[in-house]
Amino acid sequence: MKHKSIFFLLSLIFSSFCLSAQELPKEVVWQEIEGVNVPIPPQTHPRLYVRSSDLPALKERLKTPQAQQTLSLMKELSKDRTPAEEAAVTNRGFRYYYEMRGVTSRVQLQALDYLLEGDKRLARRAITAMLDTLQRASFGTRSDLSRASGAMLITGAMVYDWCYDQMKSSEKQAYIKEFIRLAKSMECGYPPRNNQPIAGHPSEWMIMRDMLSAGIAIYDEYPDMYNHVITMLYRDYIPARNYFYEGQNYHQGTNYVHVRFACDLFPLWILDKMGAGSIYSSSARFVLYDIIYRRRPDGVLMPAGDDYPQNRPALLTMPTPMFLASSYYKDEYLAYEFERNPRLDKSGNESMNHCLIYDLLWRDYTLKGKAPDDLPLTRYSGTPYGWMIARTGWDANCVIAEMKINEQFVGNHQHMDGGSFQIYHKGPLAIDAGAYSGSSGGYNSPNNKNYFKRTIAHNSLLVYDPDEKFGCWNYGGGGKTRFATNDGGQRMCGEGWKTCNSLDSLLSEEYTVGKVLAHGFGPDAQAPDYSYLKGDITQAYTRKVKEAKRSFVFLNLKSETVPAALIVYDKVSASNPDFRKYWLLHSIEEPTLEGNTFTVRRTKDGDSGMLHNTVLLPQTDNLRIDKIGGPGKENWVFGTNYPNDAVAPYLDNANERGAWRVEVSPAAPAVTDNFLNVIQVADNRCNRLNAVQRIEDDRIVGVQLADRVVTFARSSEPLQKDFTLTVNGTGTYKFVITDLKAGNWQVKKDGRIFIPLTEVQASDGVLAFEGSAGSYEFCR
Repeated sequence: MKHKSIFFLLSLIFSSFCLSAQELPKEVVWQEIEGVNVPIPPQTHPRLYVRSSDLPALKERLKTPQAQQTLSLMKELSKDRTPAEEAAVTNRGFRYYYEMRGVTSRVQLQALDYLLEGDKRLARRAITAMLDTLQRASFGTRSDLSRASGAMLITGAMVYDWCYDQMKSSEKQAYIKEFIRLAKSMECGYPPRNNQPIAGHPSEWMIMRDMLSAGIAIYDEYPDMYNHVITMLYRDYIPARNYFYEGQNYHQGTNYVHVRFACDLFPLWILDKMGAGSIYSSSARFVLYDIIYRRRPDGVLMPAGDDYPQNRPALLTMPTPMFLASSYYKDEYLAYEFERNPRLDKSGNESMNHCLIYDLLWRDYTLKGKAPDDLPLTRYSGTPYGWMIARTGWDANCVIAEMKINEQFVGNHQHMDGGSFQIYHKGPLAIDAGAYSGSSGGYNSPNNKNYFKRTIAHNSLLVYDPDEKFGCWNYGGGGKTRFATNDGGQRMCGEGWKTCNSLDSLLSEEYTVGKVLAHGFGPDAQAPDYSYLKGDITQAYTRKVKEAKRSFVFLNLKSETVPAALIVYDKVSASNPDFRKYWLLHSIEEPTLEGNTFTVRRTKDGDSGMLHNTVLLPQTDNLRIDKIGGPGKENWVFGTNYPNDAVAPYLDNANERGAWRVEVSPAAPAVTDNFLNVIQVADNRCNRLNAVQRIEDDRIVGVQLADRVVTFARSSEPLQKDFTLTVNGTGTYKFVITDLKAGNWQVKKDGRIFIPLTEVQASDGVLAFEGSAGSYEFCR
C-alpha cells in the first residue's frame, strides 16, 4: 500500500509537470519592468530569429538558388584559416572576427542543421565547440573590439536557443557566464550603460543586436540581460527612433547609414520574429529612400555627414540595411538598391559576413526590385531634418540639388551644416568639402573638428566674431574641454560638443538649431517646375547672430541647354555690424571670377558639368567676391590650413574632397545684409546662359530668368499687405511667389483682375501660376 501511495504521488507530480509545461506561454506576454511595458520572450524554443512555425518555410527556402549560394559561402568560411593565412594576418581587430572564418560559421550551420533536421550529433558538436570558443575569447576593452565580442554573443546565442534541448544544465550556466564576461568587456559595459541611445557605438550592434540576442536566448535561466536591454530599448531607443523616422531620414550621414540604420533594423526583425510585432513607426520604411534620391548617375552617393570620398568608378551600396528593410517592408524600390550589390560578404572596407546567417533566415528571395524612374523628382524630409532633394530626372544628364535646414542636431557623425546645399550635374559642382579619411581625417582629428565637420566646409553662411570661442571635448585628454578653431560658423551643441544622449535633450533649446518655415513643390508633384524650402537657422549660431533665414527655390527649367537653376535668398543680422558675413560655395576645381559672377567647371575624371552664379545681392557697389584654396589652402580656416592628404584605401582619385571655395560678402559693415544668388547649371561647353534680372519693390525682391519669375519677401517675414511687381519680355512666364501669408489672395494684371481668388496654404506660402509680361498687383 505504501508503494502504491508513492507511485500515485509521483504520477501526480509528473502529471502536474506535464500540464504546467503544456500551459507555458507560447507567445509573448507584456510586462511592466521599471515602469516600462515590454514584451517577455515566450517560454519555448526556438524564439531567437525564428519560431517553430517558421521552420517548414525555412526548410524550403534553403533549397532556392539564392540560399544555396549563401550556404556555399558559409561552408567555405567555416573552414579554419590555413597556417599561411594566419601568418599573413597583421591586424586582429574586429574585422578579423567579422570575417567569420572557422568555428563561428561552422557552429551556425551545425545549429541550423539541427534546428531543421534534428541531427543531435551536430547539435553536440556546435554546443561544445562554441563553448570552448567563448571560454577562450578575449578581445580586451578597446571600443571597436566590442564588435568582435558581439560576434561571439550572437553565434553563442544561436547555439543556445536552437540547440536548447540538447544542452546540459552545466553547459547553459557556462554559456551564461561567458556571455556576461564578454558583455562586460564591451564599450557599453554590463549591465549596459544607457548613455548613448541616439548615436554612438552603443547604438550599433552591441545593444541593438548582440546583447538583445543573447538575452532572448538565455532568458529562462538568466532574465537579467534581456531585462536590461529591453527596458533601454522601449524607454529610450525606440521613442527616439520613432521621432527621427517621422522625418523619414537618418541623421548620421551616408557612411553611417550602412551600420547605424542596419543596427536599428535588427531589433525590428528580432522582436517581430519573437512575436512582439513591429516596434517602429511605419515611417521607418521610407528612411532609406534618401539613398535612392542621393544616387548620382555615376553610382556615387551625394555625401552627407562623416563620409569617405569614393574612388571612381564606384558604386556605394548598402546591402545589409537594404535587404533588411526591403524584405521586412516588401519594398521594391529598396530591393532594387539591394540588387545593385546583393552580397553581404563585401561592403566597403568592412566584411559583413556576420550578417550572412540573416540572409538565410529573413531575406525575401521572391521580392523583385523596381527602378526609381516613376518616383516623384522631389523628396522632402520633415522634422527633425528639414531637408529636400530635388532632381530633374533619373538619367545620366540629370541635375540633383540638396537643400538643408536642420531642426535638431544630434552630433557624433552629423555636421554643422544648417542652411547648406549641394549641386550635381555631370560631376559634383557645389560640394560638401572634406573627407572622413586621410592623413588627418579620423574622428576628432585636427581636420575633422576644425574643418570637415564645421560650417566653413559647407555651402552655408558664416558670421565671423573674432573673439568667439568654440568649445570642443578632448576625448583623449582626461575629459578637459579644449577649443577648436573659430570658423565663424555654427555652434558646437552640447557642453564641450557632446553627442545628444536623450530625446528630451534633443528637443531642448541646446540641440535645437533651426526651424522649417515653409516647404513645397509643384505644380505637378511628380515632376515639379519648382521645389521650395525656407528655414530659420538663427539658433544654429551663438548670440553673434540675431537672425538668419535662408530660402531655396530649385527650378527644373526643362531645357537641354540650361536644365536647372537654384536661387538662394538670405537675410542675416548680426549682433555687431563689424561681424563680417560670408556666403560660401565649395568646388573641386578652381572657380573663375568675373564682376558679380563666378563659374565652376568640371573638366576632369569624365565630368563635364558647370555652374554659373550671379550675385544680385549685395549689389555691386557693396560686393566682395574672393576665392580661397589651392595648394596649402585646401582646408583654410581664417589663417590656418588643416591639411588632410588622401591615403589608401580612400585615394580619392577625383579629389571629391575639394580644394576651393568662393566667399561672397558685403564690403561695408552693417547689422543686416541680404544675399541673393542665382546658380544656373549646364554643360561646361554651354556658351549661352539665361539672362538674370533682379526684380524688386519695397516689399519684395526676386529674379527673372528664362521663363521663370521667383520672388521673396525682402524682410523674410510673411507678406500680408498688397504689393506689386513688373515683368518685361515676351511669351508665357511661370511665377513662384513665396512668403505669402496663408489665406485668400487676388491678383490683378495691368489693372484688371487676373486671378479672382486663390487660397495660399500655410505649409508653403506660395502662389504659383502662369502669365505674360506686365504689371502685377497682389491683393489680400
